[in-house]
Amino acid sequence: MLFAASFLLYLALALLIDSHAAPRGRFLARPLWGHVVSVFALSLLFAAWFAPSFRPVFATGAALITLGIIVLISDHKYDHVQEPLNFMDFTLVPQIWRHPQLYQATFLQHPASLLGVAGIGGVIVGWCQFVEPSLLADVGHWQWAAPTSAGVAVIVAWCVAGPLPRTLTAALHRRLIPVDSARHVSEVGLAASLVAGLLGWRRPMVDARSSLPAPPSVSIESAAGAPVVIAVQSESFVDLHGAGLHDVRLPALDEARSHAVAHGRVKVPVQGAWTLRSEFVFLAGQPLEQFGLDALHPYLRLLVPPCTLAHRLRDAGFATTFVHPFDLDFFNRRMAMPKLGFDRLLGDEDFAGIPRDGYYVPDAALADRVLSMASDDPQPMFCMIATMENHNPWERGRIEGLESPVEQYVHHLRNADRMIGNLVEGIEHLGRPAVLAFYGDHVPTMPDLADPFPDPRTDYFVMGRRNGAWLSGQRRDCALHELANVILTTLAQVRGPVAQ
Repeated sequence: MLFAASFLLYLALALLIDSHAAPRGRFLARPLWGHVVSVFALSLLFAAWFAPSFRPVFATGAALITLGIIVLISDHKYDHVQEPLNFMDFTLVPQIWRHPQLYQATFLQHPASLLGVAGIGGVIVGWCQFVEPSLLADVGHWQWAAPTSAGVAVIVAWCVAGPLPRTLTAALHRRLIPVDSARHVSEVGLAASLVAGLLGWRRPMVDARSSLPAPPSVSIESAAGAPVVIAVQSESFVDLHGAGLHDVRLPALDEARSHAVAHGRVKVPVQGAWTLRSEFVFLAGQPLEQFGLDALHPYLRLLVPPCTLAHRLRDAGFATTFVHPFDLDFFNRRMAMPKLGFDRLLGDEDFAGIPRDGYYVPDAALADRVLSMASDDPQPMFCMIATMENHNPWERGRIEGLESPVEQYVHHLRNADRMIGNLVEGIEHLGRPAVLAFYGDHVPTMPDLADPFPDPRTDYFVMGRRNGAWLSGQRRDCALHELANVILTTLAQVRGPVAQ
């Protein structure tokens, strides 16, 4: 009787808490399948606390607190990047622990946090020992609790990796397309969106090769000089002056725009986080929604890698290199990038000993390294740079004499602008046909500037150099996935006619 009363009370309160997760939708307007999945997910959470304890009051409180913490974290994420928690976020836990600074979670490794965890453990032990007796007799408790806990673990593991009916995974996948975590939470609630997302993701990603528009193949004529293609994904880059948010001027960006084949605002698939989605969309040359629920973390499994810009250029004879001065295991890049067409990867270990600007390898060092590679190797080269210098956190002590987040961000923004100037000048000195593309991966997460940003688009340009002169063009706003074709078209112009 106590168990039934506790569970029903828990379920009612849990559904109430879940209904308040942002962005809120109408609880009664949820579809029936959403209610069913919510009840399943919340019941599983209750069972995870009840199985090892057999104390229903304790399980009720512990499960409600757990759910409340998840909702608070989701709301915090939504407030900052306009995206609530999704099931893929839980795959990031190991990298949050390895790199807490990136997630502003250094407190997790502070001794006070460990003491807090120990204190919570003490409260749990005290409650179970002195407040609420187990529903089972003390003798033989674990003979029941151990297999019951194992049963709950098996259910969770089955959801993650066990065989599931294709009709179930396909139906959930279909209902969650197009992928939009905010829509999912609004329509079915946070608990259902997490579990349904996981189960729907179990349906393998469709083969994206057939839907990729085939760009023209690139011909290489050694007599005209081996071309160089450099693409820069600049961390948190946006022209604040152009956005009307700050008076900082970026002269190299302005000069590059004046000689660009194309430039303007670019629609990126994220706001303030999940850089790899922008990276993936740029390389794939397709909208993110083409990849189903894999779009939430494109590098997690890559069962069927799309044919990317790097593949196209590698097949045409280019050496392909990906440069990211950070841990290449972060976001699974070490596994993903070779599958996406890169033969060589340069990570943080390749920039050892270089003085940092703030917390990370400076943009100038990346430009120098890539220009040196192009100078030393006469072969055709495609290099993609994913910078790190202007990655958060922007906090006190990052740069001497600059205390506010905005001042620090602008300092690094000016350095990114100098990188543009260095790359343009370096390409001119190379004397080879060249294409230079540059874009911001997403706007910064910075309430001191805007919360949220009035326009989540960033800035881009594509330049082409032929016979010692930069090709002319015009402004046009676009989506990030369109840049691959712009680059290939520009390469065709700097190299002459190409086969269709």
